[in-house]
Amino acid sequence: MSDIKYNNKWFKSGLELLNEVLYGKWKFIIIWNLIDKPLRFSDLRKNIPSITDRMLSLQLKELEEENFIERVVVEGNPPKIDYKLTAKALEMIPALSALESYGRSLVDLKSAPTEQPKPATLNLSADEESFFDQL
Repeated sequence: MSDIKYNNKWFKSGLELLNEVLYGKWKFIIIWNLIDKPLRFSDLRKNIPSITDRMLSLQLKELEEENFIERVVVEGNPPKIDYKLTAKALEMIPALSALESYGRSLVDLKSAPTEQPKPATLNLSADEESFFDQL
């Protein structure tokens, strides 16, 4: 594989580059919440209750700078701002869906009863058993 250059930085893999661009606890969650429709800041905040206003604002700004989301101003008094996914982000949806499904499967894997290893049994003849009994 060859190295990848992005924004004057070199990366060893696409995953390393993606980690750089979408680094943060919330970016994938924000993108996931915008899959179905554009949302306002307050709607995103309700959908992600453990994020702070400051962090949401910062993450939205970074996602907009990397062209994953678009800020749409809706005319009115006061004007309203919606956030929607760009084509760049929409290309990521199949991968995010796969990761989301895998995340759900972790619950199933954890709650599935684990089989205890069966004790090894040897089918020994009477002569062989008596040999081991002498040890």
